[in-house]
Amino acid sequence: MPSKLKGKEWYQIVAPKFFGDFVIGETIAIEPKQLIGRVVETSLTDITGDATKYYLKFYFKIDDVKDKKAVTKFFGHDCTRDFLARIVRRRTTRIDTNDIVKLKDNKIRIKSIAISNRRVSEEVERKIRKNIRELIIENVSKMKTEEFVREIIDGKLQQKIRKAISKVYPLRHFEFRKTEVLSLPK
Repeated sequence: MPSKLKGKEWYQIVAPKFFGDFVIGETIAIEPKQLIGRVVETSLTDITGDATKYYLKFYFKIDDVKDKKAVTKFFGHDCTRDFLARIVRRRTTRIDTNDIVKLKDNKIRIKSIAISNRRVSEEVERKIRKNIRELIIENVSKMKTEEFVREIIDGKLQQKIRKAISKVYPLRHFEFRKTEVLSLPK
């Protein structure tokens, strides 16, 4: 019986440079060109070792293969479902936004979630959503993808938006729920 691995080679999957060329994992393929376009998912905890951001999953798309190393580009991120279920509670309002933002180097879809301290009226909810959209577009459009990813990891942008929105109505939580890169830079 012939081996299914015969003729195949192992390749290391490497995160983008701004993650410090961290090896995400390994994959197998007959030819390197088979790897290009594959999307790899990994936890932020696996990359940084920071257990406080356990709920963030990052996606990387294999862009190039150089001597047994599959080089990736940032492709998006997501929050785990259990985290979202944990932050949404009774007698609070969940406010979601979904915006496409043009960064300096590509276009990205940003979905955010804000949780109010108490239930709010539709008018207040609309005002909060409008302000969140304006703040995201204002802050993110000035950044490159690398800077934006660092801001997500550090949580500085989330804190800045939460603080600004709390002037309209106090927020219990604000997070970038999901990002998707719509056009990859060459």
